Amino acid sequence: MKKPILTGELLKKTVEQFPTPFHIYDEAAIRENAKRLQKAFSWNKGYKEFFAVKATPNPYILKILKDEGCGVDCASKTELMLAQKVGFGEGEIMFSSNDTPAGEFTYCKELKGYINLDDITMIEFLENECGIPETVFLRYNPGGVYKVSNGIMDNPGDAKYGMTHDQILEAVVTLKNKGVKHFGLHAFLVSNTTSNDYYPKLAGTLFELIVEIKEKTGVGFEYVNLSGGVGIPYKPEDKECDIFFFCFCVRKKFEE
Repeated sequence: MKKPILTGELLKKTVEQFPTPFHIYDEAAIRENAKRLQKAFSWNKGYKEFFAVKATPNPYILKILKDEGCGVDCASKTELMLAQKVGFGEGEIMFSSNDTPAGEFTYCKELKGYINLDDITMIEFLENECGIPETVFLRYNPGGVYKVSNGIMDNPGDAKYGMTHDQILEAVVTLKNKGVKHFGLHAFLVSNTTSNDYYPKLAGTLFELIVEIKEKTGVGFEYVNLSGGVGIPYKPEDKECDIFFFCFCVRKKFEE
C-alpha cells in the first residue's frame, strides 16, 4: 500500500490556507523520478529527457524539471511560449506538432528548438515558411496495432500522427538533398503505460528502421526519441514500471 504524501491533519490545514479546488504536487518525488530516469539512461552519454508540456503545463513544475536537467516537448505555440518564459533554450526544446499553423515553425527556430515533422507534406511547408534547419526529427507511424498493456493510444493504424515506412524513406532523401545534416527519429505509439515492455519494443522498432534507412539511403541517424510517457500507478494495487529494468532492455536493443 502506498503512503499518501499528506496526512489528514496536514490536509485540513492546507484547505484552511488555500481555497479549493487545488492540485498538490510532490516536489521531492518529481525530482527523484527525474534523477532515476537520468541515472537509468546514464549508459547513453547523449541522453536527455524532454518532458511533455501538455501533460502538466505548470511553469513551477517545468522549472523544477529544468533544474533537474530536463528539456521540454511542446505541441503548440502556447507551449513554446511557456517553455521560453521558464527559460528553456537551445537544445532544450522539442517541437512535436501536427496540422501546424503558420508561424509556429518560425517561432521554434527562433528559440533554437528541434523541429519534429509528423507529416511528409510539412517539409515543403517548413521550407517555404522559414527554411529547413540542419537538424530535423521525423515522426514514424508503423501502422497496425501496438498493444502493450493499457488501451491508451495503442492503434497507430488509426492514428493521424506520423509518417508511414515509405514516407520516412522518401522524407530522408528529400531532406538530405535540402541540406539536413543531422537526423532524429521519433514515435509515440502508447501513452502512459506502466509496462516494462513498451520502451524496449519501441526502441527495437526504431533501431531496426534506422539500420534499414542507412542501408537504403546512406543516411545515419544521431537521435532517437522514445515517446509515450512513463505511466503512473494510480491505484494502490497497480504496479509501477521498473525504470532501471526497461532502460537495461533498451540498451540491449541498442547493442543488438
